[in-house]
Amino acid sequence: MNELVQTLQKTFRLRVEAHTATDSLESALAIIRRGGIELRGVRMEAGLHGMEVQLRVAAEEEEALTLCRMRLCNVIGILKIRETPRPAPALQ
Repeated sequence: MNELVQTLQKTFRLRVEAHTATDSLESALAIIRRGGIELRGVRMEAGLHGMEVQLRVAAEEEEALTLCRMRLCNVIGILKIRETPRPAPALQ
């Protein structure tokens, strides 16, 4: 029997200090993994004030994504986080 599970998707846009980018991203990915959140994509590029990183994530519950963002705010080296909701939830 297949169940349709609705997942919520968001994109977190991070500005990360250039000299701590590897450590900061390693911490961010660990937070996502431990939170049971699905990582659907990562994009990195150099910006004027550090690295610009986009993390596309998905979870079954809004609370998991909110908690993930709160935890990302506490990572040393992450300077700014912006959130972009995905236009429509995906069915799996």
